[in-house]
Amino acid sequence: MRTKLTARVFALGVCVLLPLATASVSQAASFQAASFPTAVTPHDSVRVVYYEDTDAGDWQSDVATATAVWNSSVDDVKFVEADSEHQATVHLIATSGWPETSSDDPGSGTVELGEEAVSEGYSAPRITAHELGHILGLPDNYNGDCAALMSGHSAGTDCTNDHPDASEIANVEAIFADGFRLRMPAHVYRDDAATPSMLVHG
Repeated sequence: MRTKLTARVFALGVCVLLPLATASVSQAASFQAASFPTAVTPHDSVRVVYYEDTDAGDWQSDVATATAVWNSSVDDVKFVEADSEHQATVHLIATSGWPETSSDDPGSGTVELGEEAVSEGYSAPRITAHELGHILGLPDNYNGDCAALMSGHSAGTDCTNDHPDASEIANVEAIFADGFRLRMPAHVYRDDAATPSMLVHG
C-alpha cells in the first residue's frame, strides 16, 4: 500500500477515495446518505482536467479513445492533454499487473493500466474508460451490467462497452457542477470471491 492510499479499481481489490483534509465526519455521513440527481443541467463553467500519458506505452490509443468518450459524454468536465503551459493532474502509466487507480480528489490521480487484465481477455478501451471514471469520482459498481461502465470486470470478458450509462454521467456532472469538485468522503470498496462489492466505511 502506498503512502497515498491506492484504489484497486478494475479487478479484485480495493478502491479508496480520500477526502480533502477539511471534510468532516458529519460531511461524510451526509454524503453517504445523499443520492445524486438523475439529471444535471450543463453549466457554462467547465473544469478542465489535464492528463499526461507519456508512460502509457501501447495504451496511448486507448487513452485517446477513453478521454474522447468522456468528453463527448459529460459537459461540466473535460480531459485535455497537458502541455508546457498546463501541468498534468492525472498521470497514466502502463504496468504489468492489474489496472489500478489512486486518487485523493476528483480530477487528479494516477492510473496504472495493467496488462494482466488484457491478457485475461478484458477490453483495454473499457478498462481505460473505467479507470478514468474513478478519476472523475465514480466508485466501482460490480453489478454485472455491461451497460454500466463502472461494473468493471463483473460484466465479464465479453463486455467491451467503454461508455458510461446515464446515471454515471449524471453523477459526474453532479460532482463537477459549475466547474467545481464535490468533496468526497473516505470510501473503501473491496471486491473478493466471498463478498463481492462489499462496501467498507473507514
